[in-house]
Amino acid sequence: MGDEIDDTLLEAARRELNGLAAETESCMAREFTYACKLSEIPANGRRGKAILMEESEVAIFHIGGEIFAISNICPHEMSPLLAAGFVDCEARTVACPLHGWTFEIPTGKLLGASGSVPVYPVKIEAGEVWVLI
Repeated sequence: MGDEIDDTLLEAARRELNGLAAETESCMAREFTYACKLSEIPANGRRGKAILMEESEVAIFHIGGEIFAISNICPHEMSPLLAAGFVDCEARTVACPLHGWTFEIPTGKLLGASGSVPVYPVKIEAGEVWVLI
């Protein structure tokens, strides 16, 4: 009986590892995509810049010398408005201008409730912003 349980657990672990390996390979196969010039993003962080990339609308923010990319779509009503939202540079949050849902820009986490928006890796090369979708 113990061997059957061990075999079942071993097989479940193998399936989990195979799934993680496939997911990692998929991520590694993706490439960064040009988004915009760094100079096109409001440097004071008071607003973001909305960019359409690979069928995803992305909000790019420049806060405290750092660049962040999150989904521009507020999940409350699927509105493409976060780049035009109310940014709190100190808290590094953005509030949707429609109903005030507030998200942490670095993590995408919705404050005060469960939920989040996607966050995308960013790199800067030669004054250009590149995003991994």
